[in-house]
Amino acid sequence: MTGRQLQQPVFEVDGWAGNTVDDSGVEWWISTEQGWASTPPVRLTLTDRPERHGAFDAPSYRGPRVITLEGTAIAPDRASKEAAKDRLAAVLADGSTLLPLVVTEPHRTRRALVRLTAETKIADRKAGAFEFSLTMTAPDPLRYSYGLNASTCPLPSSSGGLAFPLSFPLDFGTGSSGGRLQLENKGTAPTWPAWRIGGPCVHPVITNTTTGEELAFELTLQDGEFLVIDTDARSVLLQGTASRRSALLPGSDWFPLRPGTTPVLFRARDYDPVARLTAEWRDAWL
Repeated sequence: MTGRQLQQPVFEVDGWAGNTVDDSGVEWWISTEQGWASTPPVRLTLTDRPERHGAFDAPSYRGPRVITLEGTAIAPDRASKEAAKDRLAAVLADGSTLLPLVVTEPHRTRRALVRLTAETKIADRKAGAFEFSLTMTAPDPLRYSYGLNASTCPLPSSSGGLAFPLSFPLDFGTGSSGGRLQLENKGTAPTWPAWRIGGPCVHPVITNTTTGEELAFELTLQDGEFLVIDTDARSVLLQGTASRRSALLPGSDWFPLRPGTTPVLFRARDYDPVARLTAEWRDAWL
């Protein structure tokens, strides 16, 4: 945390922190917060019914989260005040990249990736004080846990296995040991994990055993090779750089981790004790 805490929540972004006293003795008080505690806006795509009341139904989606912080800065002297104004003007000045906004609340610490989306407003009030307004937008409207969760498992050492092409219902063999993960999303909204499959591994499959959703790949990973699957970006990258999206088998599902626990099964055509599946995710809230 930057500086000494004055009250919660504390808002930290790009080296600046609201509701704290910074190293120069400037107090940054947040008096009004909009967009963080409330839910993001709803985006509707309804089409009016011609010559009839109402509209044709359609799914709704969440828009980006716009966060505005307004408050007062109180500096110990005029020089500190002017320097504080310069520091605030530089927050999120680089518009080419998203940066984490970290919010420390009484019950948890969460974050969102944001960029500046309006001018930073600064207005003098008296010798050592000025009012300010800082507006930023998170393209992804979810609020995520500050800590990154991770879990790893090997392939199951079992008899049987999957044969390709896949046929349903799937036969995963018997007497398995390993190959299973219990992934807990402690938030209230589905979150999209990133998977990493480390070779050697032939035709890997990742299955949500509750819903039957799965990601199946028709490829072979050699020893030392790895596949990174970003379910949010819908990307499949060999060694984290070369696209292998074409290896995703038809019928595969980009499944999220819903609130609660998701049981996951990791399988492949052949057993190899070195192969590993790693999941990384953050708990998510609206």
